[in-house]
Amino acid sequence: MTDPVSATTIPRILGITSNGVSHTLMVATNLTTDETQTMALDSNKVGIIDAAEFTTGYTNGDIISFECMGASKGKATITINTATGFQETTLAATGALTVVVDI
Repeated sequence: MTDPVSATTIPRILGITSNGVSHTLMVATNLTTDETQTMALDSNKVGIIDAAEFTTGYTNGDIISFECMGASKGKATITINTATGFQETTLAATGALTVVVDI
């Protein structure tokens, strides 16, 4: 018998830890559907999203890309594996480039 609950509605918590700046804006993109979610890292430089909250949810094998959009720059990915529980990755961030203009 087929499970009556679609995998896309089952919560799928994904976590990210960064060595960058706390409270940095992160964008999570489902590369399969091009849908995005945003979050801010907490004071411990940790963030979580629920992949079921993408507009069309998720499926096994979707690749979720996490990208820093603030004082830190970096990128990491998670490939959704519905056979496992909580999934996490570590993002190695670097300081964002700044420009100084002398007037």
